[in-house]
Amino acid sequence: MSQSHSAEKQSLYERLGGAYGIAGAVDDLVDRLYHNDALNQNPAVREFHEEGGEAGFKYLVTAWSIEATGGPAVYPGRDMDEAHDDLDVSEREFQMVYDLIEASLYQVGVPEQECGEFMDIIESYRDMVVADRDYGGEDVPEFVESPASY
Repeated sequence: MSQSHSAEKQSLYERLGGAYGIAGAVDDLVDRLYHNDALNQNPAVREFHEEGGEAGFKYLVTAWSIEATGGPAVYPGRDMDEAHDDLDVSEREFQMVYDLIEASLYQVGVPEQECGEFMDIIESYRDMVVADRDYGGEDVPEFVESPASY
């Protein structure tokens, strides 16, 4: 069996290096997320980050990523919709996180094909994570940009 044929049969989880490979990317990613001034402008995100729990969050993101990429069912957390419900994530904030995920994958040396496959998984969650904001007039929080700025 050729090496390329063998690689095609491997799950994305296996091609990312299993739990160790995924944990390395998540370690880089969570450091980027927790210390990102733009993301921390969202008061709910800032509060979540200030509460600590960075190590636990790394565990949950690693476990979710393992499961989402075809590895064993190890994620003990809430579904994405519920987990992000109180964070009021904007489209812009989702895109910033998307870009940080991609940067972390490249930082740890994930090949382009596997990076693209993982980013497709992340994209499939956009509608679950982004809040349906309907602010009117004076109710617009400072951290929400005008749609004209996108």
